[in-house]
Amino acid sequence: MKSQTRNHYERRLEPVLAWLAAHPDEDADLYRLAELACLSPYHFHRVYRAMVGETVAATVQRVRLLRASAELQAGSRSLDQVARRAGYGSTAAFSRAFGTAFGMPPGRYREDRSREVIHRTKELTMHTVKIESFPGLSLAALPHVGDYLQVGATFDRLFMLAANRGLLRGQQRCFGVYYDDPKQVQLQELRADAGIEVSAAAALADPLHRVDLRAGRCAVLEHIGPYSELETAYEWLFGGWLPRSGEQPADFPVFEEYLDDPKSTPPSDLRTRIYLPLADRA
Repeated sequence: MKSQTRNHYERRLEPVLAWLAAHPDEDADLYRLAELACLSPYHFHRVYRAMVGETVAATVQRVRLLRASAELQAGSRSLDQVARRAGYGSTAAFSRAFGTAFGMPPGRYREDRSREVIHRTKELTMHTVKIESFPGLSLAALPHVGDYLQVGATFDRLFMLAANRGLLRGQQRCFGVYYDDPKQVQLQELRADAGIEVSAAAALADPLHRVDLRAGRCAVLEHIGPYSELETAYEWLFGGWLPRSGEQPADFPVFEEYLDDPKSTPPSDLRTRIYLPLADRA
């Protein structure tokens, strides 16, 4: 596909990705999405799949199953309620889809995570934390407001915009910058930036903006597993490791680096590096 033609279709699909990010619970109606993209309903799905790398249904399912895994951990909803919020008419259908994505049925997933929660109330689960020198880099970033578990849809928009503007150059590093504590700030008010590495000289225009990740010492924790389970890693980093480390956090937010593509990697195998910037030693 010629670059000019590709840019044309990327511009068409950007409002579709924006709508999907803002309406995770609504049905992805073909005619509504095709109208947003100014494309014929006869061809919309083929164009979307070719440009995004997965079907609309796969995008919606991926987002909803991630949220379902968090709800199963929390234990506040019944299995039937979780299944219906994820868009499934029966727990059997939900169990099949969840098992395919997460490698175990939802009931077992909830039971295993419940045991982990009980264990963490007695002692925080330990993770390996290393202190590294981060070289600093620039990001082309797209703001995200709301549930951090929905940030994947913002990344989809980011990559579409970046490709349209000639900012994608092979295998660039991908980061999320998180400004709020989800235990202290209302879900709808959480602030983050979805970003990809760009050169310091790259020209950016709205809605993209530049975020510079500071160079310096960082405590780095690598987590393997679903994004919905990252909170356990944060609990150890701040509640277990930091008080015993003799270190002080720097005046800069936590950021995460995503080492795998969630579209092609099972949730249980996703690798995430959590960076906690540290104050310089006196």
